[in-house]
Amino acid sequence: MRARSPRNDVVAALRLVPVRWAAALGLAMSTGAALAESYDTIELGQTFNRETCMTKAENVFYRYKNSNGGGHVARANWVVYGWDLLPGDQDAVIMCPIVNGVVDAFLVVHSEGTETNRDFTVEEIRWLWNQ
Repeated sequence: MRARSPRNDVVAALRLVPVRWAAALGLAMSTGAALAESYDTIELGQTFNRETCMTKAENVFYRYKNSNGGGHVARANWVVYGWDLLPGDQDAVIMCPIVNGVVDAFLVVHSEGTETNRDFTVEEIRWLWNQ
């Protein structure tokens, strides 16, 4: 059996460097989808009162879902949610807060998908809101 020398250990370690870098690069690239997670927020504008805002938001999400596909619409106290909207499995919320006596609607669209899909969803909802 041949004796191991420190030099042989260094040479063996250096041979593994490219493998370790490739593994690290592969791990970094595999988590790239999580890094694409993002959201867009826009102001939709003022409405007469909260109920008008909520009803309009709910109608917008149902019209969007009927045109483009998607999952669920739900209403809460001052927000309306749209989950799993297509394309790209977008989640969205239209908020109807009252600030200083004024109801100003805001849209937030969140996804782990592409910016193109998110932009489409934002613009489509904005267009439906303004109809």
